[in-house]
Amino acid sequence: MRISTAPLSAGDTPYSQYATAIAPQAAKLVRDRFGTLPGALHLILNSDNSQNDHLANTAEITLLPGTSPAPPHPATRPDRHQARSLTTLDQDGVLIVLQIASMRSERDAAETLVHELVHAHQLGDRAARALHLKYLKHVWGQQPMKPSTLSAYKLLIEQREAEAHDAEDLAAQL
Repeated sequence: MRISTAPLSAGDTPYSQYATAIAPQAAKLVRDRFGTLPGALHLILNSDNSQNDHLANTAEITLLPGTSPAPPHPATRPDRHQARSLTTLDQDGVLIVLQIASMRSERDAAETLVHELVHAHQLGDRAARALHLKYLKHVWGQQPMKPSTLSAYKLLIEQREAEAHDAEDLAAQL
């Protein structure tokens, strides 16, 4: 797992350091419960809320040559349910952007990290990656999905969200 930080302010440092310290153990807990995580996993600890979508959108655009950099309307993105953390595909594997400035405690940071690592697991295998790439082509206006396929994928997103939420209890072991 590669961990990097977007520019952090002094007030973000304790949770940034904490998230960096627990990330390998959190990844192990998720692997032990769910299975593999992507080999290429990039965690960005970000303190600028306006950059969350930008960081994720930039990663997605690199996967979709010819895509306009104008971001899709948020209402078309049920996978972007939570502004303070995002998980998406990137060129090499999976990207997690953790809005470290919005964390209220170490426990909050740990639960959010575990939650997003579960999403990384969900997007990590070849079939899930291919399906999510089709979804990204849809939301970025490259290739529409059939309505029934889109409805089924939105349901899958809801199921994945519930699974990630239920796994947050793993953070108590950190």
